[in-house]
Amino acid sequence: MMPARRRDCQRAQCVALSKVNISCREISTIIGISKSSVQRALKRYEETGEFQDRPRAGRPKKLNERNIREIAIKLNDTLNSPVTSRTIINYLHQCGYEYKTKITKPFFNKNVKKNRLNWCLDYSNWTINQWKNIIFCDEICFYVIKRKNKIKIWRTKDERWKESCMHVAAAGGGGRVNFYGTITSEGTGCFRIYSENTNSDVYCDILDNYLIPIVQLYQMENNYFYQHDNSKYHLSKQTQMKFHELGVKVLKWPSKSLDLNPIESLWTVIDNKLKSKSLSSVKELIEALSKA
Repeated sequence: MMPARRRDCQRAQCVALSKVNISCREISTIIGISKSSVQRALKRYEETGEFQDRPRAGRPKKLNERNIREIAIKLNDTLNSPVTSRTIINYLHQCGYEYKTKITKPFFNKNVKKNRLNWCLDYSNWTINQWKNIIFCDEICFYVIKRKNKIKIWRTKDERWKESCMHVAAAGGGGRVNFYGTITSEGTGCFRIYSENTNSDVYCDILDNYLIPIVQLYQMENNYFYQHDNSKYHLSKQTQMKFHELGVKVLKWPSKSLDLNPIESLWTVIDNKLKSKSLSSVKELIEALSKA
């Protein structure tokens, strides 16, 4: 690895030669470094006014400057001798505090909390084998451009307008499709990708053509329970008649309980796979979803 002082000297030479209108290609020949190294040196000087290496990033900051100022102001109001922001940061680190985004949770009223608790108590004595007999299902929208999970990057304040640091947005997410999927203890089940809005007719058609093959695939005919949430078309009379016709036993499910359904984690896995794809049409989205 090249010594730091030598790198600093080369960067200074790049800047000096550039100021007398020598091209990057000519500078690279004169100094004996690559053209890209010359360009990085000039960019570094333009942004920082320095030739030295930037400080190593290390661990990300746990608290931002605003948080520290607020803590310092409130704390110093109660102390005879004021403390610095650095002292506060060091002590918070020692106590195990981290600067993290708040976890989002749904609002639960008293009835929802009571129903969730009762559900947990009702099934608290189930064995692992009983849980293995459940087919978990869900429906979700996937978009051509808009992703389910937020895309985070590391950038400086000055880089916020760079194309590589921005996320492209389009009306309606650039087009979407609906996705029905299932998982069991034995693996994933059949899935359906479709463009129409989900209603009782569509859902009953899914049950006819996609649920029964899953049951047959994993030989669960006599023992399984089917899990879905409390969407209107799940609870409609038409759907209930279809369950009776097919002999499906439905698992009781509390409202606002996405966190209890393990298939929710699968959507995150699929969405992360879509992030690496450059999608521009619904057709490409369908192909990417099928492959994922």
